[in-house]
Amino acid sequence: MIFPIDSVQDDRADVIVVGAGMAGTVAASVLGQQGFRVTLTDIRPACPPVFKAEKIEPDQAQILRKFGLLETLRPRADCIREVRCYYDGRLYRINATEQYGIYYSDMVNTLRASLPDMVRFKLGRVVQIAKSAQLQRVRLASGEELTGRLVVLACGLNRGIPVSLGLNRTWVQRHHSVAIAFTLARRDGKPFPFDAVTYDSISRATGIDYLTLFRLGGTMRANLFAFPVTNDAWLRQFVHEPNEELRRYFPKLDRAIGEYRVVSGVETALVDLYRTEGEPPTGIVLIGDAGQNVCPSTGMGLTKVLTDVDVLCGDCVPLWLGAAGMDGNGLNSFYNNTRKRDTDAKAIQDALYRRHACTGLSLRWMIHRIRLRADMQFTRPAAVPSSPLKSETRDRSSYRAWRRDKM
Repeated sequence: MIFPIDSVQDDRADVIVVGAGMAGTVAASVLGQQGFRVTLTDIRPACPPVFKAEKIEPDQAQILRKFGLLETLRPRADCIREVRCYYDGRLYRINATEQYGIYYSDMVNTLRASLPDMVRFKLGRVVQIAKSAQLQRVRLASGEELTGRLVVLACGLNRGIPVSLGLNRTWVQRHHSVAIAFTLARRDGKPFPFDAVTYDSISRATGIDYLTLFRLGGTMRANLFAFPVTNDAWLRQFVHEPNEELRRYFPKLDRAIGEYRVVSGVETALVDLYRTEGEPPTGIVLIGDAGQNVCPSTGMGLTKVLTDVDVLCGDCVPLWLGAAGMDGNGLNSFYNNTRKRDTDAKAIQDALYRRHACTGLSLRWMIHRIRLRADMQFTRPAAVPSSPLKSETRDRSSYRAWRRDKM
């Protein structure tokens, strides 16, 4: 829950952040730590339960640690130190890692509750943004007007505000993928004897890519990623009968994790890949899903968000606000930043690769799948690396580290 700071005589902010999800809240926190006056606005006083990123990956933990925010989240998170990778009921790899299982709403609300004093929260819906080289004006539905030198749009999937500013949402691929989430328990009531499991499928028949299990909130959370055709019947059936369908599509899963049962409802998310394009508006910058979204099967959702924040707050905002003003050309230093561009490009490339590798119909992709399956079938698990930060740790794509060498 947000505890607004006391009003000050001068309400003008250095930065107005629109949207208090993960991107907006982290950006507001980092800028507040740097001494900037920040107004963070959102339509909700707290982030509701929502099926989004449920795990902090190693590279994401490193950026959060750099921001001084990882220790804030750790009391609410389950630490994952080892990932066991399976295919066809057989263990083929063990990865040492540093990951954390935590619900998206818990991440956001924990960070909101620890915002620096320089950050003021405003509850309300943004209906208009008036821009100029010197001062930006953000009008709320209540009629209140917020003023600041820079507006950071972190409005997520909401396309209304970017479109109102003359920006366009370009579809990279509609109905690209689907993510499914539920909770598992052992039938004997005992805890699972592992931190996390990745169980690969790579099934063109169903479009199922892989299933990942990990500790979260004292339970074993399951995320399943697939690239089905529109209105695929098995998806609807899975929602209604998850126990039966999970055994149908992962018949040897119990060899890896023991006898299990689904103990929660099933949540689903349909993913459309897109970019937001157009001339950068004066005094306004887009971060996170407002600029480009990410397929969750790549494990890069928070990587893109946190990279955007790192580039914006570390390389750009201090320079911009130290100048007399800012315009579209100046803001391009954010969009053209090499690290940001590389991360954005990799997110799209990995998403398209995963879909083709799982469901591609050409001879090239059929051969590629055969090679992937052969490698998983005949690879023996090596000893766990001594340093988790030097190992291949992105369990959301257990074969991604070595797949491209086999293309």
